[in-house]
Amino acid sequence: MGEKKRPVVSIVQSNTPIYDDVDFKGMIQRSLENLEAEGIPIPSSGNVFIKPNMVVPFPARESLTTEPKFISGLIATLRERGVKRVFVGDSSASYITLDECFESTGMASAVLEAGGEVVDIDATSERVEVELPDSDIIERLTVPRKALEADFLINFGKIKTHRVGNSMTGCVKNYVGFLAQDTRLKYHQTRLPKLVSELHLAMPESLCFADAMIVGEGNGPDISKPRFLGVLLSANDPVALDTIAAELITLNRSDLLFPWAAYFEGVGEIERNRIHVVGPDIRNIAINIEKPVPILHNRFPCNVVLGGMCDGCFAWFMAACLFWEKDRIWEKIHESKGKPTFMLGFNADDLKFEKHLAQGPYFVVGDCPPERFRNDPRTVHIQGCCPGPAIAEKTLEHCQLQEEGAL
Repeated sequence: MGEKKRPVVSIVQSNTPIYDDVDFKGMIQRSLENLEAEGIPIPSSGNVFIKPNMVVPFPARESLTTEPKFISGLIATLRERGVKRVFVGDSSASYITLDECFESTGMASAVLEAGGEVVDIDATSERVEVELPDSDIIERLTVPRKALEADFLINFGKIKTHRVGNSMTGCVKNYVGFLAQDTRLKYHQTRLPKLVSELHLAMPESLCFADAMIVGEGNGPDISKPRFLGVLLSANDPVALDTIAAELITLNRSDLLFPWAAYFEGVGEIERNRIHVVGPDIRNIAINIEKPVPILHNRFPCNVVLGGMCDGCFAWFMAACLFWEKDRIWEKIHESKGKPTFMLGFNADDLKFEKHLAQGPYFVVGDCPPERFRNDPRTVHIQGCCPGPAIAEKTLEHCQLQEEGAL
């Protein structure tokens, strides 16, 4: 492992709080100027791959995805500098396709109009296998071919809260989208931060950006609430960028699950006094955001029986519960089948099992709850480790509400 590069993070503020009047391309150009002035190479030839955060089909101003105008501004600027081809690709959440996500957010048209090319990195033809020789988790996995082969790889995240670890998602966690969807589900537990860190080592980015114009607060990453910050972050180090982003939204640095895992893997720098920041004083622009609430018991109109539960089942089950609350699906579940019960976790036990069965459908989530509950003919076993989107899909299917959508 070579010597760590000097971490530089640029903060560029918008000249206006009115979203429709923001000069997104101008902010990109100012960011690149800041980095270049610090001696950081900026692409001016060859091919570039840009990885935005496009996990759900909601626009950037709702705090969930990367702003397409930032991407189009970056593509246009790179092409003006002499870059030959610019590819843009991501992998969306498992319950929608990349095409749906890119079309509904306006990302597809923004990329094409700026002279870029959209890549469906979930397509088998677009993936290539790489080895992780130092990993104790997995020997090899597939990654996007064009990202691996690009002369420059740019990681363009979105700053928003994340319920796992009661933390946030930024540039380090944005690499989750490079993993094949089945790999993400299989390792979407406490192993995922280390696996993502190993992927950063295998495919180090040349530059990082993060859309912090409208940041997400509350129950992120998929149902966060929009909060204006008006900032574009850029850096040569994803860990350093996330560290500064956390400071901007007043998150405790010790809560940064993925950045700390990456730092201990040797990816970047998390120690604040070793990060060089270019731009305004953070103390003058930082905001206090609302953090996710990780509690499940007595929060939703259902019975929850928990054992030792991994982050994967927690994240996906919480997502379903929150979306059903937002879309008033819980009422329809009750009207259809009564009050449901959900069991999650490897050592779960239900002292009121018969009572809960009498109240409504009983869902046993994942492959780790005790066999006597999974195999009981009166329960509905949602298989998988982790089941991911099947949690919502199988629940709504059993309640004859599948037309309401998975989330």
